[in-house]
Amino acid sequence: MATESSSTTERAAEILIHLGAAGSEGLSLQALSQHLGGAKSAVRRGLIALSKSGFVENAGRYGHYRLGPAIFGLANRPSSTIELVRRYRPALAEVAAVTQQASYLMVRAGFDAICVDMHEGTAFVQTLTGGIGGRVPLGIGPGSISLLTLLDTRLASSTIDHNATRFRRYNGADTAKVRQTLERARMLGYSYDIGETFPDAGGVGVPVVASWGKTAAAVSIAIPASLLTPKRAAEIATEIRTAISACPSA
Repeated sequence: MATESSSTTERAAEILIHLGAAGSEGLSLQALSQHLGGAKSAVRRGLIALSKSGFVENAGRYGHYRLGPAIFGLANRPSSTIELVRRYRPALAEVAAVTQQASYLMVRAGFDAICVDMHEGTAFVQTLTGGIGGRVPLGIGPGSISLLTLLDTRLASSTIDHNATRFRRYNGADTAKVRQTLERARMLGYSYDIGETFPDAGGVGVPVVASWGKTAAAVSIAIPASLLTPKRAAEIATEIRTAISACPSA
């Protein structure tokens, strides 16, 4: 019974994640089943259960489902994440202005890194998350690596092991490469990527360390790989830290 309950809960969580990525158009039952790799009957039961509480609703297209209004209600209630966004939003604006690149606030969510806020820059660069609400496995991208530096060694290592099979989707990354990048980030105090995940894209990420201790957040930017060198990455990291330190209570 415990195993069944766990699998049902995980299925519900995956349904919400995939519907969130699909946007207002939603997804069909068949598409959801394919994404989850499960039987339609099991996915249908999950959708029915979620719809009873308003977390899922019928989309405009027949047979399609999307996130319901209960998600919006929960997301907008006072929370630690909303407070985090409010506190560091000025830093995102400052970083975007100084670097002229899009900036992002990333937080840890289980085995993933999620973008909870962003400030657009002047240049278009392919990003890992695609903007607010996007997620990547912890270990992929500078913001995500920066979040891993805030975890103790044992937890960071187990997280990398857990995400091992997911890394392959990102330019053939593996645990050895992720551990090497993490070690470099721990040594430098920031992380950078010069065309490693996407050939033409780069990025720099800095962990957010508040005055009361470590916070599972990071500020990062996306920048064309052609404009980034290790030396420039160090300069950008300094600019990000300066912007973070100017935030209230940081």
